Amino acid sequence: MEQRVNIKFCFKLGKTAKETHEMLVKVYGVDAVSKTCVFEWFKQFRDGKEVVKDEPRSGRPPTSTTPDNIERVRRMLADDRRLSLRMVAEKLKISLDSVSNIIHEHVQKRKKKFYAFPTLRRSSNV
Repeated sequence: MEQRVNIKFCFKLGKTAKETHEMLVKVYGVDAVSKTCVFEWFKQFRDGKEVVKDEPRSGRPPTSTTPDNIERVRRMLADDRRLSLRMVAEKLKISLDSVSNIIHEHVQKRKKKFYAFPTLRRSSNV
């Protein structure tokens, strides 16, 4: 978003797309947007676009990551922490990816590491 604002600023100053891209590379380095992206934004600004935000996209809305499913996963894990992703997915009839997303992004549970054989500390005298 920040780079788009800078692109619009350079466009309003009368800079070329090539000059703008070179300046972005000086400032942002490898994180700068591509030259193609700069040219595309220049084209949109020439066509009269003023807003630098993305326009809403069409597509299928997420159907599995609903507040109801998030709460159901939370309750299931509270009842039995040993449930696997596959077990939760089968019970809720949603995909493994959706369950993983719910657990890691919404419930924010992390898998605890378990070491069967903890590393032995060696003494410096051995």
